[in-house]
Amino acid sequence: MPTDRSDAGNALRTVGALSAVGLSFVMAIVLGTAAGYGIDRLAGSSPWGFLIGFFLGLAAAIRSVFRTVASVSKDERG
Repeated sequence: MPTDRSDAGNALRTVGALSAVGLSFVMAIVLGTAAGYGIDRLAGSSPWGFLIGFFLGLAAAIRSVFRTVASVSKDERG
């Protein structure tokens, strides 16, 4: 019986980690874009700060997705 509980616990951890991916993806892009926009407002460098912030946020979001997926697949294998 303990195996069933540990399998259910692993499944819940996997679902929790993967459900957080969408939120972390969006938040990374929003924060990067907001920081770039703020830099544009302060430095008057529109639209470069916005664009750089957006792409840095996108890169951070993609990295976060890859790290989460790698962590989940490592947990399932081992």
